[in-house]
Amino acid sequence: MALTEPQAKVLAALAILEPAQVLTVRELCGLAGRAEAATRAAVQGLADSGLAQGSRTVPVGWRITDRGRSLINARPYREFLPRNGAAAEGTNGASQ
Repeated sequence: MALTEPQAKVLAALAILEPAQVLTVRELCGLAGRAEAATRAAVQGLADSGLAQGSRTVPVGWRITDRGRSLINARPYREFLPRNGAAAEGTNGASQ
């Protein structure tokens, strides 16, 4: 599956999380550098493709799936990952 640039940026933001951590759309906007509407569209596309998964809590928290982690680590998308391996700031750590 080919990702759009917004999807790749959102997936890369999710990839820096620990497995039990989630990010809200608002948090993803800051990390991915995208507007809320673009971030919502990107995360929904990722979820529809099985690359991200939303929690059942309110607000919805998003996490990367194993399939998404494999894809973002593939050669065409590695450029979107943080170079220093920095952890996401402001994550809420909630689990599904």
